Amino acid sequence: MMQTSTKSIIMFLTVIVLAGCWDRTELNDVSIVTGIAIDQGENHKYKLTVEVINPTENAKVQAQGFTGSITYSQEGDSLSELANRMNVGMSRELIYSHTRVVVFTEAVAKKGLIGFLDYLERSGEFRNDFNMLLYEGDKASDVLKVTYALQKVSSLKVNRQIQTFYQNWGGDPNIRLTDFISAITSKGREPVLATIKIKGNPQKGENVENIQQVEPDALVEVSGLGVFKEDKLIGKLPITDTRNYLWINGLETTNLTIPCDDKGNYLGVRIKSSNTEVKAEVHQGKPTFKVSIKAEGKIDGSQCTEDLEKLETYKKIEDRTESFVEEEVSNTIKTLQEKYEADIFGFGETLERQHYDLYKTLEKDWDQHFADATIEVESTIYIRRSGVRGKSFQTENKEAE
Repeated sequence: MMQTSTKSIIMFLTVIVLAGCWDRTELNDVSIVTGIAIDQGENHKYKLTVEVINPTENAKVQAQGFTGSITYSQEGDSLSELANRMNVGMSRELIYSHTRVVVFTEAVAKKGLIGFLDYLERSGEFRNDFNMLLYEGDKASDVLKVTYALQKVSSLKVNRQIQTFYQNWGGDPNIRLTDFISAITSKGREPVLATIKIKGNPQKGENVENIQQVEPDALVEVSGLGVFKEDKLIGKLPITDTRNYLWINGLETTNLTIPCDDKGNYLGVRIKSSNTEVKAEVHQGKPTFKVSIKAEGKIDGSQCTEDLEKLETYKKIEDRTESFVEEEVSNTIKTLQEKYEADIFGFGETLERQHYDLYKTLEKDWDQHFADATIEVESTIYIRRSGVRGKSFQTENKEAE
């Protein structure tokens, strides 16, 4: 019995030691995809462009000043076909699990993104943590070709750029695949995507010289917000509206520029934390909403002559900041109600949670009911400090005179 047990253990250990990976792939046989762009095709329905890392140029020792990535394009009639047919022109197996951005052109987004989303969600090749973006231009593939000095892989630069912009100013909605699909399947919310554009000449931006200049010929910038009805693009908003959208949907930090007189002077307020609550109420069978914004911040810069060492000055600044935020957010909501009839804020979801029975009667035509709803915005802003000094040096200089 003891001998049999010993033999079994030896056989088990032998299997572990000698067994290999049946589906192993050598690192030298694969290319890592970091970005995808989807355009309309010339001879087929779509054109797919992938950006893959050039490992030599991303190695500090071996880098020779060439681009840190390469792009390749193919045309086809479905994303599934294209993703699996890219080896028509590329020698290595493509690994899509490290994709950081997927960029759609406006022309494609206007026709609908359902077909792409189904493949991206269904396929085991992709993770769902990449950012989805909308390109304001003719070719989304141009975004993957613009070179940069500080980050040689274009899609990684764009991904880092929008993450930082979201954290520091609130200019990007930070939409991932799961966020977009969740909005599509919800009757009480419409999807959005951040829009980007290329400042400068896209063709010159493709050249290596673009990373060798103090002022590049081309640069990708975050430009605003794309508004959707289900999976179709219906319009765009400027970048300030992105921040106003985020006041209701998770704004972290931002900077506000508040007018302090009628002479063109402004006060900078840095918002360090914020919290927003939306309450739904029912009046005469119709929904109304109250948006309550609470935030804390500090004075970040001043062109004003007010004495920042006096308590009453802080109260005035808080009042101005509150009025500014309320007007900005209200104007964005009004635009979505009157121009697009698209509830990108999720007021319908709030009504569903708080007044389920009423929402079910309005669900079918919710966007129309959203357009007719009364929505009140109020804010409470606390200014805690004025940086590392009180009075402005301008004020002190005038007092000395």
